[in-house]
Amino acid sequence: MNQLPLPLLWTFSGDVGGYVVSDCNRYAFEWLENWTFKVQSNFVCLVGESGSGKSHLARIWAEKTGAEFLSRRRLAEIWQWGTEFPNRFCVLDDADELNDDLLLFCIYNTIKERNGYLLMTAKTYPNNWKLKYEDIKSRLRTVDVITVQRPNEQAVSAILEQMLLQRGLVGTPEIIEYIANRIERTYEAMRCVVNRIDSYQMGKKGKLSMQSIRAIFK
Repeated sequence: MNQLPLPLLWTFSGDVGGYVVSDCNRYAFEWLENWTFKVQSNFVCLVGESGSGKSHLARIWAEKTGAEFLSRRRLAEIWQWGTEFPNRFCVLDDADELNDDLLLFCIYNTIKERNGYLLMTAKTYPNNWKLKYEDIKSRLRTVDVITVQRPNEQAVSAILEQMLLQRGLVGTPEIIEYIANRIERTYEAMRCVVNRIDSYQMGKKGKLSMQSIRAIFK
């Protein structure tokens, strides 16, 4: 697999239009914009921990290409009735959770035969997926892999600020720094602390106080 490690910065917004392009994620954004000029195969897998923004970037790519998200129901239709993909561009979110060798094999071959493109997201590398058959394992080894890295110190602060703003909460630089210095640099940790702050505020929006933040951590 061709691995492309990328330090990404996300807004964690479900709104594709709210995506923020910065120096931290510009390469990833532009890489997918120029998809057909960059890939060596018809398949790419975005790999990163839960909450790292893989689905967000996949939605942006889907909007630009008109790609279809392959839902569980859609996959069942394809498998049971032999329905063809109506679109050459497809997204398979959480591909590592599919755990169905034959269905993955069907998807892979259909995309290949139609010279289509499949963007997958996963928390682990394709060669670590729990698959039984060598036929599909060998095919997945050929896909290009983009690794979404854990955020650095600067990215953590920016992401925390964005996550709070999406809840209608405003944190001063002092508050953001206080939180960032007391949590793990993971997306799950940031999501957890923002949820806790939001619950503590009990629907109150606006500027956060250092007193309330200290109370939460206490």
